[in-house]
Amino acid sequence: MEILLQNITKAYGEKPVLRGISLQVREHSLTTLLGPSGCGKTTLLRILAGLETPDRGDIFLGDRCVCSCAKNLWVPPEKRGIGFVFQDFALWPHMTVFENVAFGLRAQGRTENLKQEVERALSLVQLKELSGRYPSELSGGQQQRVAFARAIVLRPECILFDEPLSALDALLRVQMRQELRNLVTRLGITAVFVTHDQEEAMSVSDTIAVLQDGAVEQVGTPQELYDHPHTLFTARFIGKGNWLDEHSLFRPEKASREPVPGARAFAAKVSGCNFLGHTWQLQLDWQGRE
Repeated sequence: MEILLQNITKAYGEKPVLRGISLQVREHSLTTLLGPSGCGKTTLLRILAGLETPDRGDIFLGDRCVCSCAKNLWVPPEKRGIGFVFQDFALWPHMTVFENVAFGLRAQGRTENLKQEVERALSLVQLKELSGRYPSELSGGQQQRVAFARAIVLRPECILFDEPLSALDALLRVQMRQELRNLVTRLGITAVFVTHDQEEAMSVSDTIAVLQDGAVEQVGTPQELYDHPHTLFTARFIGKGNWLDEHSLFRPEKASREPVPGARAFAAKVSGCNFLGHTWQLQLDWQGRE
């Protein structure tokens, strides 16, 4: 499922939250909305899911328009064919793992082959043997897997992840983000992932949209954003850099040195970027003595 957002605008009272965001999400890709707290990424995700309505703009899921403010069109969440994994897992504490995963199917009246569908989803997240346990009997990583299974059991064409790993400890987050990436790849679905953690975004994403103050700063692959940031904000938010002046930096791994033939000296070479409305390569050479 390809996703197209056109001019999505949202304000709470007089405070603008989203400032005319337009974004295309490729089919079968994992796209991350990355930015600091308060930049509007979760609001954008909730609007895409149908949990909130924009003030202006259109949303297309494939060739189907599910939201158009100009046409007064709004398709409710349950009819958008989208799965949602929440930040706090949102599991029913009085239900077993099996019943938590089966809940969505029962709510939609899809009880035919329910047992097989739930077991399939639990097998994908390696929890089939724990189907009779309650959430309180599971570790944080296992609870997160239940939340994944509950989303994929409905066989959605797209899954939205709202900072799904933020409640886990550091080591478990690293493990779970790789499992999440592998799961999305195996299922061949479209995924939109929200995080403020740039390392997390760089490790799981096909495409990253960097957001700041309700607007898109830059969209690109992790490598493109790292090597060729278009704005000062993107350059400072993605990775680490050494600044030569207020507009120019180089990444530490871009520095190298080469021996000068016939001399006990070396030439240092640095590839960098300059930010004056565009990106270009800066080459610096100087002599140093060992």
